[in-house]
Amino acid sequence: MGDKIDSGKYYGEVLEIGLRATRLVTPDDSIVSVPNSELVNSSVSNSNSGELNCQVVAEIYLPIDIDTHRVRQIATESAQVSRYVYLNKPITVLFFNEVKERRSYLKMRLKAYVMDIRYEFQFKSDMTEIVVRELLKQEIISKDELF
Repeated sequence: MGDKIDSGKYYGEVLEIGLRATRLVTPDDSIVSVPNSELVNSSVSNSNSGELNCQVVAEIYLPIDIDTHRVRQIATESAQVSRYVYLNKPITVLFFNEVKERRSYLKMRLKAYVMDIRYEFQFKSDMTEIVVRELLKQEIISKDELF
């Protein structure tokens, strides 16, 4: 109980493990009962494995021709200055090419650890806001390029 799990259909914090079902609270504060038979017969990912910290991933879509070296620096520094960051684990920035509406974009994935799983979504929001604000401030992207 207290772990964050993803069963494919649902993601949330385990509130209770009963004989027939496991109850989760989802990111939008809904309580979901997942039959234990579903959990036993499918893959289940555990975000924090009993630890207080867990990895959080923030994704931002960027123009294909962006300076990835500079963006990587900004994203890493943005995660480091968040009040929610757990600095004893690595911060990683990855870029992937994606096509949306017949246009190519870079999807940046900023992966860092939050110090307390209760602040998972605040941390994700914080990282996203700080990165976007800094990219705009340094004129690396314009408001027209935000997706």
